[in-house]
Amino acid sequence: MRIGFLGGTFNPPHNGHLNLAKAWSQRLELDRFLITPTGTPPHKQSSEVPGKIRLEMCRIAAEQSGGLLEAFDFEVRRSGQKSYSVITLSALHELYPDSEIFMVMGADMFVSLESWYDFDCLKTLATFCTMPRDGIDFGQLEKHRLHLQSVGCRGLVANLPEMDISSSVIRRRVSEGKSIHGLVPDGVEKYIFTRGLYAKKN
Repeated sequence: MRIGFLGGTFNPPHNGHLNLAKAWSQRLELDRFLITPTGTPPHKQSSEVPGKIRLEMCRIAAEQSGGLLEAFDFEVRRSGQKSYSVITLSALHELYPDSEIFMVMGADMFVSLESWYDFDCLKTLATFCTMPRDGIDFGQLEKHRLHLQSVGCRGLVANLPEMDISSSVIRRRVSEGKSIHGLVPDGVEKYIFTRGLYAKKN
């Protein structure tokens, strides 16, 4: 089985995430694609929106993806513990033995991969996939891919449409009372406004 994996805070999940998953699923001919909201991100401050709520939004997005996505709750279930990728990927291998895992990540994360926790183990667990973004071009990424290959790490760089939606913009629009229709799945939009998420506090 070929499994795609995309981690993040998903605060909230949006149509850019769905488009990214679709593009990589087609590019890699994946059997399933997992989106995994972090519980306690190791490199960010904890989200003010609890993991269980972000997970619920991911589940709603997955339900509306036409079978493209699945929400994976492993990191949220480990509440209070750091969400290191090496731990999550190891758990995936236990759940899906003999599967090939493709971890999708931003260009900035790809070029810093060797600094990640327990890189020596991490590099054996997945093929790390990225695309040009935020001023890091294909040539730079391909050069780094070859470097990673030289230290035993599998990478893949592809020219895919850039994800031009950000969770921070969506949060700001909600706080300003602006529409986010078309930026997030309809069910996620309804959930955000029903729960009063990201609304400006008086």
